[in-house]
Amino acid sequence: MYSKITVILFFSFVSLASFSQEAKVTIDLSMQKFIGAESELKREKYFNIHSSFSSWDLASHADVLFDQLDINFGRTFGGPSPFQKSKTQVPKPSEAKARGINTAKHWKNAPLFKKYKTNDLIITDHPANAFQLNMDYEKIAAYNVEYLKNAFPIMPKYYEVMNEPFVHSKDYVKTWAETDAVILEMTKLHKVIADKIHAEIPDIMVGGYSSAWPEVDRKNFDHWNTRMKSFMDTAGESMKFFATHLYDGRNVTGNYNYRSGSNSEAILDLIETYSYKKWGIVKPHLISEYGYTSKGLLGKPHSPELNGVCLKSYNNILMSLLDKPDRLLKSIPFIVGEGNWFYKDKKKNPDGHPYPWVIVKKNKDGVKEFTDLKKFYELWKGVSGKRVDVISSNPDIQVNAFIQEKKAYIALNNLHDKALNTTLAFLRKSKEYIQSSTLRRLYTTDAGIPKLVYFTDYDFTKDIVLKSGETVILECNLTETPLKSKITENNYYSKTYLQKVEAKKTIQFTIDNVTTGKKGRAAIKMGIGRAHDLSKKPQIVINGKPVEVPENWAGYDQKSREQFFGVINIPFNIRHTIKGENKIDITFPDTGGHVSSVILNIEKIE
Repeated sequence: MYSKITVILFFSFVSLASFSQEAKVTIDLSMQKFIGAESELKREKYFNIHSSFSSWDLASHADVLFDQLDINFGRTFGGPSPFQKSKTQVPKPSEAKARGINTAKHWKNAPLFKKYKTNDLIITDHPANAFQLNMDYEKIAAYNVEYLKNAFPIMPKYYEVMNEPFVHSKDYVKTWAETDAVILEMTKLHKVIADKIHAEIPDIMVGGYSSAWPEVDRKNFDHWNTRMKSFMDTAGESMKFFATHLYDGRNVTGNYNYRSGSNSEAILDLIETYSYKKWGIVKPHLISEYGYTSKGLLGKPHSPELNGVCLKSYNNILMSLLDKPDRLLKSIPFIVGEGNWFYKDKKKNPDGHPYPWVIVKKNKDGVKEFTDLKKFYELWKGVSGKRVDVISSNPDIQVNAFIQEKKAYIALNNLHDKALNTTLAFLRKSKEYIQSSTLRRLYTTDAGIPKLVYFTDYDFTKDIVLKSGETVILECNLTETPLKSKITENNYYSKTYLQKVEAKKTIQFTIDNVTTGKKGRAAIKMGIGRAHDLSKKPQIVINGKPVEVPENWAGYDQKSREQFFGVINIPFNIRHTIKGENKIDITFPDTGGHVSSVILNIEKIE
């Protein structure tokens, strides 16, 4: 078992880039930061478990998981499932009502219901139970509405019609050539169901398509055009959100690569940009699964090493999602409860091993114990409050910071495959507010075992050497809450997107309705999909002013992928921006690939 994981780890890390080996993190505890209108860290958006309060297996661990660690519920396969019994006919709404009433009793009788019930929950279904070809979609929608009206004592806030449907399209036809037609029909079903539910049950938001394999740049962006773009064109008007699964490794199918860092940024930026192009607004994301996965992990003995790899991916992706509170509804690290169903699966798990992503495992002697995945929540325990300004000089060091009354939490994460020496610099005498501090460090040992350690009375004036893949949180006790000023970040989109690159031919992106100022920071977020031997450093001019493009980006060099697809963040002087219309010109020296999106990011000090 370990040999397979070792191969996976080697393959994944061997091609990481070697960029600068140091970083400077600048913190201003006196400056409250807003991203859009969001400043308060809403833990229910980020610190969730892939389970619900209907779960019986977590009841005995409730005090630790939900009281002490403040974990929130995330997602359950508790949807209407109209084809659960029969694949050949749509059951009647009367059957949905009866089944829904019985389901509601199950929820109310669950031991966690009384204390932990919440509407902040996602429900979904397996495609085999939610969809069949050549069926009456209006009848399916009627069944689903009647079920939802009766099945939930508290109506869940989010409904994904199907979980990862398009990778199951082959289940309905004989050849892959026929799957595009299946994908279109699955998309049509999303729209019919969403329209009916939004009309009759306004408290629930319907979205999709829960993309398992968002390798949008594959085959010259054909995967984008035939998957998410097609879905948005056909059903997007009716969607309240777009759901995506972000996995390092390989989820179901696709190339073996890391989405952490620039690649996941490019995927989400493309979805946002196309949303803005179509509707003039950015419809929010729902990241209903994220983490690390691969084939060959099921049915193997429990592995602390695998837990260590998962923990790195959770933190890498979380730190990125924390930067998107204004366009993210909810995100769920793929960590489940006890996974008791998996012990009974004799086909996938003949030897009765734990499901790889459980937070509680059952040993051969029947004794249950927490896995190392619990460390994700222990690391982030108590982190809350208002966002404060923090920036990193190195995109491989991700940063976020918050203040809750007289406590500050400064989170740093190392995307690099090497240790990075990180200097902390406090602006406007911020460090004078700090009385004492504790450093939490989550990393893996040389043997791959995850470790979470605490250092009290930590000397925060010294540099922090972040190990490869390490996440640290500096928890500071403050003399007072020092918030005195404000910085607001907004992202501005162009309706020009996915432009082919031709040598020395300028591509112009016009960005309207920009609000800017003389104090603050600005950056261009440029998404590109190009062959590895092509330039990633074009000439860029904004409003007639040239901008220098850095040679570094968040995460690895992507050499394990067929091509580079990622976002390069390009900082420049905010004085180059103007109120209203801004023009960005991009010129590459060579032909090939695409500029997928260009977003103008402005952080204005008020």
